[in-house]
Amino acid sequence: MATSSAPADPGTPLSARFSPRELRRAVASFSAWDGGMSAFSSVILTFVFATYVASGVAAEGVVGDAARKAAQDHGSQVLTTWQSIGAIAIALLAPLLGNLADRGGARNALLRITTLGTVAVVALMPLVALDRDYLVLGAVLIALAVVFSELAGVFVNSVLPEISTPENRGRVSGTAWAVGYWGSIVCLVLVLVLFVMPGTGVLGLPAEDGWNLRAIPIFVAAWILIGTLPLMIWAPRHTATAPEQRWTPWQGYASIIRRVIRAVKEEPVMLQYLVASAIYRDGLGAVFSIAGVLAANAYGFSTTEVIIFGIAANLVAGVGVFLGGRLDDRVGPRPVIIAGCLGIIVLGLVVLAFSATVVFWAAGLAICLFVGPVQSASRNLLTRLSLPGRETENFGLYATTGRALGFLGTAAFAITVAVFQDTRTGILGIVLVIAIGLVAFLPIRLGAAGRPAARA
Repeated sequence: MATSSAPADPGTPLSARFSPRELRRAVASFSAWDGGMSAFSSVILTFVFATYVASGVAAEGVVGDAARKAAQDHGSQVLTTWQSIGAIAIALLAPLLGNLADRGGARNALLRITTLGTVAVVALMPLVALDRDYLVLGAVLIALAVVFSELAGVFVNSVLPEISTPENRGRVSGTAWAVGYWGSIVCLVLVLVLFVMPGTGVLGLPAEDGWNLRAIPIFVAAWILIGTLPLMIWAPRHTATAPEQRWTPWQGYASIIRRVIRAVKEEPVMLQYLVASAIYRDGLGAVFSIAGVLAANAYGFSTTEVIIFGIAANLVAGVGVFLGGRLDDRVGPRPVIIAGCLGIIVLGLVVLAFSATVVFWAAGLAICLFVGPVQSASRNLLTRLSLPGRETENFGLYATTGRALGFLGTAAFAITVAVFQDTRTGILGIVLVIAIGLVAFLPIRLGAAGRPAARA
């Protein structure tokens, strides 16, 4: 596949690296990737297919409410266990492949491999029949797709500083996040209409053996491929930092260890930020990952209602991150992260204090207004803290620290539910995780990286 004709050198002005047409194409491709890959997180991982596996497949043929609940609990356990295994794989692979991408200039090849890997695994998901014997297969495929998509995100994130300037990076990042949310909206609407309602959807696929739901991953795989293909074709060339050196996994890990040790002395702010952001980012991730479970179990939403809530949540989040990206450019990423985390904490406590469904709708959607800007500003802040040529490796560490602490949000949710015997109280656990991350973030002296970029 072709790439941009100019190698990506962060020290060279964008105008010297790209023609206006090439730059517009690169930015549009970057945003389109988020719009394509978002279908995986919203349809497969959060609102539709994971629920089919953990609920429908796990409890198929089970008779009796108590037995059905036990089977579904087992399904959730199997699903999360395999995702935990996937998280370990990401933690081990992300910094290693990030190091390979930077040292050997293999970023674009790895971007294509991991993106196409996600598409291929999602396309295999119709093999998961509505039968309890297929529970493990479903959980493994979902976990494997998470690994590929998360690793692909490492390489895509490193494109951001190559196609933007410090002055507009927040806007470019925020717009891409917004396109991701809006892509989720369109995809969820189409899934709802084509496969779910009325009956089994407009396509009229049979519900027997779950075929109307099993067909959804084929649609999602095509969606991902179409959205991500432009960046796979037109990603800027990534200059190798050490092309003459032979790379091996052991050398890669040794290089990462040396770099972390060196960063303790030379880049303490970077390390502090990686740890603090890993905590609050995990809380943010849990907000969306448990949204469907919370709506169904605590408020009695049907499958259709869960999808409609997901559509509304992504719509609000898309607007929030679009505006948040522009605010990021005006005030800097630090205030956006602080204000966003505080907003989520306050609104989460409102949901916890009032059990009415209307409060969940209003406060829940308001929370979505803040999630995207914090995620986008966090990505932007890392690019501003990264040394030129180290972006991919840093995003590998970003993914690793996130996965190393990736159990916090879901574990806190599960613990508070177990203690209070009420699904709705799980919100308290997520709020506490975000608050801890915010407390860890506040003392970090980011300097100019956390403020708006000086304009020429």
